[in-house]
Amino acid sequence: MGGATFQGSEAVPERLRSPARAVFDWVPLVIVALLWELASGTVVAEAILPSPVTVSGEIWELLVTGEVYSHLFVSLFRIAVGLGLSIAIGVLLGIGMARSDAVENFFDVFLSMTYPIPKTALVPLAILWLGVGTSTAILIVFLACLLPIVLNSYNAASDVDRNLVWSAKMMGTDGRRLLWKVIFPATIPEIMTGVRQAVPIAFIALVSAELIASNEGIGYLILTSGQIGNYPTMFANIVIISAMAFVAVRGFEEARERVLTWT
Repeated sequence: MGGATFQGSEAVPERLRSPARAVFDWVPLVIVALLWELASGTVVAEAILPSPVTVSGEIWELLVTGEVYSHLFVSLFRIAVGLGLSIAIGVLLGIGMARSDAVENFFDVFLSMTYPIPKTALVPLAILWLGVGTSTAILIVFLACLLPIVLNSYNAASDVDRNLVWSAKMMGTDGRRLLWKVIFPATIPEIMTGVRQAVPIAFIALVSAELIASNEGIGYLILTSGQIGNYPTMFANIVIISAMAFVAVRGFEEARERVLTWT
């Protein structure tokens, strides 16, 4: 991923390693784009699979006209709220389950039962409860992102060094102070790993929800463009939301590295 190194990087001079790593990271995307270009109009009819050049032109058109911005804002807002709620509740729930047998026994069965269920299968139920729109999309994003955050928070809190906790108690730290000054800081790396896993899941869940239960957002644009046979616009919106997901993941990785250097 963002922090990965490529084989033989030790032979590259230090000042050239970052540019070389950036080039290496983009090679797979370039290969996919070339294969896509070759397939368009040969293996698959160009009317069904527009070439990358055609899709790039459509992306430019959407950005220049501003048609996509309102829908993109709606989608990103839904992701931010759903993911934010999953982080807040997931961290508290995971740490609570690790530190209290009663909390763990109460929520363990619920989490075990809901884990195998594809969250998009809950969209019809969410529509009955909340209707078509933002609330349903936020709920699906929240449910999809919750489990990895809960599990990582639970594992991190369970693995906190017992000697560290014992030493803090011996120094008079107890109750909430023990939680916030000892346990929570020790779990930050694992919690951020769970959030890193949840970020791409949030985009997947959002588009899935918007394809079924929305009248705005990028997923809605993808659906409506495909329904009328406007495949260049459909692919353009797919590329746009994919690029947003890529930026979000890389941005979070950079933020995680900075946070972890402080901890």
